[in-house]
Amino acid sequence: MEPPKYSAPFLLFTSAILVFGLSSSLHKALENSTAEFGNHTGISDFRLLNRRSLITCPNSGPYVRVKVSPISQLSDEQYVTVSITGVFNPSGSDWVAMISPSHSDVSVCARNAILYLQTGDLSLLPLLCHYPVKAQYVSNDLDYISCKKKECMVYHRGRCLVATCGATLTFHVINIRTDIEFVLFRGGFLTPCIVTRSRLINFKNPKQPLYGHLSSVDSTGTTVCNHFHCATL
Repeated sequence: MEPPKYSAPFLLFTSAILVFGLSSSLHKALENSTAEFGNHTGISDFRLLNRRSLITCPNSGPYVRVKVSPISQLSDEQYVTVSITGVFNPSGSDWVAMISPSHSDVSVCARNAILYLQTGDLSLLPLLCHYPVKAQYVSNDLDYISCKKKECMVYHRGRCLVATCGATLTFHVINIRTDIEFVLFRGGFLTPCIVTRSRLINFKNPKQPLYGHLSSVDSTGTTVCNHFHCATL
């Protein structure tokens, strides 16, 4: 028996069904991958912090502190310990950020809005002058939410009247040639507000170049600079 013969339109129709079926299943896979890998790519909420308003949290409590060790000048590359104390109600949305420079202006920056317009980004969102370099959730310390690191703030006749919670985190820092500070936030990356800041920390050799890199001066893409000079393309 000869194999059945199909017309060209039928073959095209069948191919279209197969392609549509494959694309439909791929679409679901893409949705899953977006959820799975969102924190590892440029679409993570942390990457959008420059479009958030970083306001001060109301009623943060009188005992909250952020301390950093070592307190001496930092080497070109090392780990630092960040201690958070005095928290009344630990939340999974609490996070600590390293900010550079330490005198960061977290208000809305009109000049940045103009630069974004050059790229075609017309979104009516705030644009910050500076924003966090790196961050991690305080709950990375597994004892934070359960408040196992409890500290008494007020005693009366040998009894603790006011107890708070704390956590300890480790950050890897390299010499980025500016002062840095660590800031405690609440509200996650979507609705962040500032609780308190650490003291300023300096690098021992702030002017020492360590890694070569190129950067663009603005959004026009016509000028690039390295550590030594700028060039027009």
